[in-house]
Amino acid sequence: LSGRKLRLDSLWINVMEKLTMGSAGDTLGVRLNAAMDAGIDGITLSAGLHNQSLRLMSENKRFHEMDIGIIVSSVRALKIFLRSGKRVNRLPDYVIVEGPLAGGHLGFGDDWADYSLRDVFNEVMEFVRAENLPIAVIPAGGVFTGTDAVEYFQAGASAVQLATRFTVTKEAGLPDDVKQKYFLA
Repeated sequence: LSGRKLRLDSLWINVMEKLTMGSAGDTLGVRLNAAMDAGIDGITLSAGLHNQSLRLMSENKRFHEMDIGIIVSSVRALKIFLRSGKRVNRLPDYVIVEGPLAGGHLGFGDDWADYSLRDVFNEVMEFVRAENLPIAVIPAGGVFTGTDAVEYFQAGASAVQLATRFTVTKEAGLPDDVKQKYFLA
């Protein structure tokens, strides 16, 4: 995503941090640096998006060698994270923009129905373009069809993220009765 050629044997992880945990920053720093030291190719920061994540990683020798992405649900969240990134001279390589239909996402409250992935994605794309930021933008949480994916690509998306559609596949590992409930829904 950042211009480096993606290898087929790349390994990326999604690192989540519940900010209300005791010593969240300390435990997050240990996990992030251990992943980099182990040779991980990319890290996606999510679930609470600790705005000191990049600072916690910045002393690691691989900090500028690997891909780093974030998950946001608004331009406001992206701006906050970019400010912390400027302090350590590191922008994210990609941003996953999640709408209110993203599974398990915590970026929306009771007013979630007032938002749509398409609107949030468009706002983020406009901001990234206006600021001339070299950041790939990836919509998630509401990409249901091939037509949806094409429309996002035409609007500037670098990729799309799909998840729910795969919960009913053989490889998903869910019990068959749970898969049937998905089909019925």
